[in-house]
Amino acid sequence: MKKIYFGVWQNFYHLSWPIRFFIEGILFFFTVFLLYKLIKKLVRTLRMKPYIVKGSVWAATEVVYLLGKDHQWAVETDNKIVEWGEKKLNGSADGKTTKRHTALKYGIILGIIILYIAAVFVDLPLSRHLQEEYLAEFANIKASFRKYEEAMSRGYEDYPPLFVKREPEEVEEPVEATVEQEKIPVYIQLNEKGKTGANIRQEPSLDAEVVGGVNGGSEILYQYQWECDEEERHWIKVYIPSDEMEGWLSGKLVDDTQLETLINEPEP
Repeated sequence: MKKIYFGVWQNFYHLSWPIRFFIEGILFFFTVFLLYKLIKKLVRTLRMKPYIVKGSVWAATEVVYLLGKDHQWAVETDNKIVEWGEKKLNGSADGKTTKRHTALKYGIILGIIILYIAAVFVDLPLSRHLQEEYLAEFANIKASFRKYEEAMSRGYEDYPPLFVKREPEEVEEPVEATVEQEKIPVYIQLNEKGKTGANIRQEPSLDAEVVGGVNGGSEILYQYQWECDEEERHWIKVYIPSDEMEGWLSGKLVDDTQLETLINEPEP
């Protein structure tokens, strides 16, 4: 079972982030819905509703008493809690309750939509028109959800993918091993614009996926590689130790003097 689970993650990571997050969201809320239905059925079967209602009323009134003592607001709140408990026990319902439930459902749906857009915004075409500092904030939202995704799939690299595309095997010629010289770490210095927030992209292009963000307080290591795109924008490959993240940073967000040095120095 474990092999199948991590094998699915191997294939799952080949999908783009918006599609992955959409599928993950559906699975999460479907699981929560099933748990809610299961708990609700157990409560009805075991006839636990009176005990749950009475216990909730008792706990809530105790908290209100500790916070408000004999203040007027505490007394009013206490009475409303007791009234709610009596309605639940007597099974009384009115149109207002139905309206509140409907409003709550629509509110949850709207919240889910807003959350989804915030998490995938940096991958949408509209993000090209947003300034870098705002994009960095959206990239942080995406990064927080990616951390949960990584926690759920931790260790998947050790398992083969569940679905494999068969290709003819190629005979590789032996390659002589070369000893790589130890490189001195170079820390990237951001300019004033970059310090307010900068995106790290998967490829050296403004159209590439944003994999994270940095600011003036971030530790950024140069990876001894740079590229120049069709618009003559320089990109440098970097590594962020705090997030264990590698990607490409726009040269327009790097200190001019340092950028000039990096792109003119001979390749190690």
